[in-house]
Amino acid sequence: MAFTVADYVLKRLTQQRVDTLFGVPAAYCAGLFDAAGRNGVKPIVTASDLEAGYAADGYARTKGLGVVAVANGAGTLSMVNAIAGAFVERSPVVIVNGGPNAANLANLRDFDVLFSHSTGQPDHDLSTYRLVTASATRAGTAAAVPGVVDAAIATAVQRKRPVYIEINRDIWTAPCPAPSGSLPVTEPPVGSEEQLAGTIVGLVRAATSPLVLVGIEIQRHGLADKVADLIARLGVRWSVQLPAKGVLPEQGDGWVGVYAPPHSLPAVNAIAQADLLVMLGCVFPSSYATLIRTGTNRIITAYDGKVKIKNAAKQSAQLDTLVTALVTEAAKAAPRPVPAAVDPVTPTAVGPLTYRQVFERIGAALDPSWLVIPDTFLGIHSAANLPIKGRDGFLCGAVWASIGHSVAAAVGASFGSTRRPLVICGDGGFHMTAQALSTMVRYARNPVVVVIDNGIYAFEQFLLDADYFSDPATQPKPYVVLNRWDFVKFANGLGVQSAQSVTTAAALDQALATAKASNAPALIVAKVNSRDLPAELG
Repeated sequence: MAFTVADYVLKRLTQQRVDTLFGVPAAYCAGLFDAAGRNGVKPIVTASDLEAGYAADGYARTKGLGVVAVANGAGTLSMVNAIAGAFVERSPVVIVNGGPNAANLANLRDFDVLFSHSTGQPDHDLSTYRLVTASATRAGTAAAVPGVVDAAIATAVQRKRPVYIEINRDIWTAPCPAPSGSLPVTEPPVGSEEQLAGTIVGLVRAATSPLVLVGIEIQRHGLADKVADLIARLGVRWSVQLPAKGVLPEQGDGWVGVYAPPHSLPAVNAIAQADLLVMLGCVFPSSYATLIRTGTNRIITAYDGKVKIKNAAKQSAQLDTLVTALVTEAAKAAPRPVPAAVDPVTPTAVGPLTYRQVFERIGAALDPSWLVIPDTFLGIHSAANLPIKGRDGFLCGAVWASIGHSVAAAVGASFGSTRRPLVICGDGGFHMTAQALSTMVRYARNPVVVVIDNGIYAFEQFLLDADYFSDPATQPKPYVVLNRWDFVKFANGLGVQSAQSVTTAAALDQALATAKASNAPALIVAKVNSRDLPAELG
């Protein structure tokens, strides 16, 4: 069989270790799914377009690059939320879309005849995805495919951002030359990195209480070993931002905890007291606004190809080259002594189930086999304090903060990571993507999903009126009250055989142990009082 356009796309992806295609097939992209098997790529058909996007994101965060294909228009526009989160949080997802052919575009232009799933604009998908990707391009002919595909995938790998490729629906089976050569997967140095490294290390050495805050770009660019070496050679206190939790083992001299303001007090206090804060590869969520706005005279940032030293103007720099130069510069002098890290003590399992107990028991159950995936919910700051074992044992969408991300991302992570996903999700977030349990069953994946069932959008209630949690007379906002599901029956209906509700800490311990002993997907419903708060928020 002749080598085709679909083969070209898939071959370039497999060269980057991609072996799974997530999506909901449709006529315009069916050619890509038809060619997947012969190119060593397994198609995973999800229960919704949004789930497909989240799953590809979870795969990309754990494997390094992901790919998703859904219907043009109806599917792609449904998936925008997932890709926006990937864009903000540096997750390189390749969206491959079957687009209109020349006749479709001509009919629309000349006669106002809509093609399938069209809004009446020829570039509706392209225009939309330009807002949430690093590159959005269309290939209308087979001759254009190699250039478009190569540039897009190289951009995704280099910049750790999603990219969008739209291919004329008629040319999937058209002949196309096989790829030649390898793609450029690293950006070249700018030339300023050594000078910047000298300045930064000099400022660290001169500071009284410097601190390094490690961000998500360090994990995405594979720089964890280098940054660990840098921290040791400098002899500085260090923290990680919540999306980067687990990038480095959370132990050893200088560790002050995860920075998730305003509730992670040890790290918040340490960063407030630092006279120099070096932020490497960080993304700034809204909770950082006060720190960034008021601390420019003591902050150094390096992210997204730019370095800013205190109040000076931003300068271009390639992150990998900069970190290498920082290590080299730091090695020129002995490290300073730093305080030892404090290991937390896990309480025993007693009493009725509370938010605090849920996280204490999960923390006690953790070992290096688990990949913890918390959702955006009332317990996200408790998740920041979980004792993750080793590296790369945590994944979350804490910056974009879209509820429901965790359950669907676990589908992708179960293919991309050697660890077993352990999802912790509020009941409201679970409502958003609960059908992902069906995908787990269909493809024999083994995530364990813990749903904290309190009957309300509790995080929303906390942000709008926290008195509800301490004053029995205060009623919840009517629009945060959830329809109560029978989660166990729901899971059973989708084929999850291991599903149970627990109301005590001891029962949660047993449920976690039972789930771990099986290699099938499991649902654990942890019932807590709707007025209960996590320890970090109480």
